[in-house]
Amino acid sequence: MYKKILLAIDGSSNSERALRKVIELQKNGNSKVVMIHSIKYSKNLLLPPIGLASGYGSYYISEPEILEESKRESEKLLFSMQELFKKENLPVETRVILDEHPEDYIKRIVKQEHFDLVVIGTKGIHSKRNQLIIGSIAQKVVKHVVCDILIIR
Repeated sequence: MYKKILLAIDGSSNSERALRKVIELQKNGNSKVVMIHSIKYSKNLLLPPIGLASGYGSYYISEPEILEESKRESEKLLFSMQELFKKENLPVETRVILDEHPEDYIKRIVKQEHFDLVVIGTKGIHSKRNQLIIGSIAQKVVKHVVCDILIIR
């Protein structure tokens, strides 16, 4: 059986099914599970200060505020998913990935920490419906990761 499983989640129904599959695998073996969620964003997507020249004021969300809010949401998601492991009395480690694209983090961490299985959903929450059979992150993981990969639909 697998000794170390890396589970990538994003809040989509596919990633929840992936989580349930990992719980099933963990029940049947004695695997260490690490569950990750990435909040990588582009600085180009940040809103510039907005306001009206006529004196109504302006509203600005700073980069640190966006990052902190994203981190809180990610931790909230991981906590809720972690509860499913706790119900089964199964241990799971959680990590929020802040500064790296998920596929790059997965590729790097699989080598560094010797994971022997990566579990990921076919398409994430950001994939356009029916655009692809498999989402772009899952494609990159399949192409570059050097261990077994289980893609859940």
